[in-house]
Amino acid sequence: MIGLFKIFDAHAHFYSNAYFRFLVKQKPNRADISSELRNIAMKGHIEIPGEDPTQLAKRWIDAIDKWKIERMVLIGSIPGDEDSVVKAVQAFPGRFTGYFTVDPNSNVLMENAEKRLKQDKLRGLFLYPSLYQINVGDEWLFPLYNLVQEVKGSVFVQFGKLLIRPREFAGITTVTNDTFADPLHLIPVAKKFPNVRWIIPNFGAGRLAETLQVGKECPNVYVDTAGSNSWMAEHPEKPDLRKVMQKALEAFGPGRILFGSDSGMMPRGYRYDILDNQLKLLQEMRVPTPDIKKIFYDNMASIAGG
Repeated sequence: MIGLFKIFDAHAHFYSNAYFRFLVKQKPNRADISSELRNIAMKGHIEIPGEDPTQLAKRWIDAIDKWKIERMVLIGSIPGDEDSVVKAVQAFPGRFTGYFTVDPNSNVLMENAEKRLKQDKLRGLFLYPSLYQINVGDEWLFPLYNLVQEVKGSVFVQFGKLLIRPREFAGITTVTNDTFADPLHLIPVAKKFPNVRWIIPNFGAGRLAETLQVGKECPNVYVDTAGSNSWMAEHPEKPDLRKVMQKALEAFGPGRILFGSDSGMMPRGYRYDILDNQLKLLQEMRVPTPDIKKIFYDNMASIAGG
């Protein structure tokens, strides 16, 4: 708890050893994996964790304990790395809530999702439509959404500008199709699956107006505040975070905004500067204390089921 406020960080990436190994396997003309991992660490000035995900989970517990943070979402950020997140959540079930990234074009999409959501008790999934070049409203995905709806789960959908730093460190070009990066594509889907709670990260990552429109039309869509929101510098209107937050409050209300730090890399660990900045901003904006509590804890706790 920080002052009056409990914290449930809704957006952090669990960059496990297996994550980096799966990433390296995507690289053409790669060296041996050990050399590639060393190169990633050197280029990104980051640490590649050891092979035991429970040890990495313990390091995250130490990091959030340092900053007095109660709970955190852990996102398995590459298809295939679900087991790492499952083990982390099982080790600390009262502190971590797990999500996994899906490859929408996989022929084992449903089989894997059934296992992860029903057996492993992960709370939802993460979609990258522009990276996997599929519309969030593609009917191929409807059975997946039905499954999420059945387990009362939620879905993060990354729209807007996509930056994946570990791919850059690995020397892997991130090829995206902006045709699929428009948050407005979510409107008919959210209406078709009203019992799924949908989450748009990073205020739409540059697609702010469209994200706000989704929030106005769809009461089951949330937005998260994750990270430094560097997209603001490239936005035509050059908004500051105060303006973005005010617009989000108007479109979504305090009951559908989720604080997120976008933490993930070691040894940097938890991005307390993001939390501190956003918490102070809302207080300076004179947002009522009960509403701040919703944004920083209650909303995500409701989604996570506890």
